[in-house]
Amino acid sequence: MDRMIVKQKPQPEGIVVEIDPSTLYQEIIGFGAAFTDSSGFNIRSLPKDAQDLLMKQYFGPTGTEYNLGRVPIASTDFSFSQYSYDDVEGDLELVHWALREEDYEYKIPFIKQAMELTKSTGAIKFFAAPWAPPGWMKTNGEMKGGGTLLGDPSGPYHVTWANYFVKFFEAYLSQGISFWAVSPQNEPNTGLYANYSWQTLGFTAQTESDFVRDHLGPALKASNASKDIVIFGMDDNRHLLPDWADVMFADPIASSYVAGIGVHWYEDELVNPSILSTTHDRHPEKFILATEACNGWLKVQGKGVRLGFFFRAERYAHSIIEDLNNWVAGWTDWNMALDMQGGYTWAGNAVDAPIVVDGQEFYKQPMYYSMAHFSKFLKPGARRAKVGHPKLPQGVFVLGAVMVDGKRYVTIVNKNNTEDITISILETGIDGVCTTVFLPAHSLVTVVWNKY
Repeated sequence: MDRMIVKQKPQPEGIVVEIDPSTLYQEIIGFGAAFTDSSGFNIRSLPKDAQDLLMKQYFGPTGTEYNLGRVPIASTDFSFSQYSYDDVEGDLELVHWALREEDYEYKIPFIKQAMELTKSTGAIKFFAAPWAPPGWMKTNGEMKGGGTLLGDPSGPYHVTWANYFVKFFEAYLSQGISFWAVSPQNEPNTGLYANYSWQTLGFTAQTESDFVRDHLGPALKASNASKDIVIFGMDDNRHLLPDWADVMFADPIASSYVAGIGVHWYEDELVNPSILSTTHDRHPEKFILATEACNGWLKVQGKGVRLGFFFRAERYAHSIIEDLNNWVAGWTDWNMALDMQGGYTWAGNAVDAPIVVDGQEFYKQPMYYSMAHFSKFLKPGARRAKVGHPKLPQGVFVLGAVMVDGKRYVTIVNKNNTEDITISILETGIDGVCTTVFLPAHSLVTVVWNKY
């Protein structure tokens, strides 16, 4: 990623893009990644100075300056095993509930380090999500595979599962870690498929709404450790919108607990992004946050790690621009650091990551720099701005914003294989001044300038 001073000119060249700072849309929540067991294990495998350097690359003022951190509640597919915090059959009182070695070794130390590193640039926000309850709480008897909570929706298993969340937040608060938000379930739609390959729990929009209304919302409010935590629903792929949001927010009590909707990116190519704008238009008081994404998750993409593959950086940039242009308020990557095989993952679900650990060293991938084009500039409180332009060439995408300090921001990605383009950026109401940038095929450019 190169930095350069771009000269402003009196006359535009090429395609004209006009940013209107007087027309602003959603506030930015932020950008970040997940503190998975696998990420923590891979970071910890490095020498201590390399560990510290890697964390600075993400959270320090000279790094990407992430301000969001996703924290799994117990195990995921990117753990060494399937584990919960209470594997004692029938322990409805959660007498045996306890954090695991994985929390103390692979999550909490790096979460605390991120908190320390972000002191100078602003507080970091953490949000949590479970992949599954203990198997004894599920209809299929296992953490992995499809299944729902046992018993009647008003029964003891639903009560216990809500209390399990509270135990998690109390335990982490005892370690000095507080949370901003929580999702009731990671990808709840997957729990409706019997043979799903890793940890999950099935909810429909209605049953998730009911669980929040009757159990999770009240349980969180009853504890000092979690009373200020906001809930966001769905935490799944965008094809479930706008219906999922419509159901959750139709119930006034459930809606009073739920502040927004979480979306994943894994089926974006199949669903028009306008569905996000439709969701916003129907529920403008609720935020939309992109909560998980990664490359290399499909065989057709080349599963696992591909070092230096710029195409994957383009996919990140395209997704972020597309999401934010449709009212999404932030974007969260999946694993911070994986090994050269794209793990570790007990489920064999190798994927890619912006930083890859190889023995005693680590590599920053093009995806890392793609994320920086957004996270370095669009801090919480920045606002997306209206951008006008003629019909852009296919594969060219533009995002405009006004930063917290009033600076103007435009990011452009050119995904074309052969077509180089020249774009001149104008600001509404400012005559005779434009910034002209040249974008070769397969390039990503961010332009920032002071308010006139």
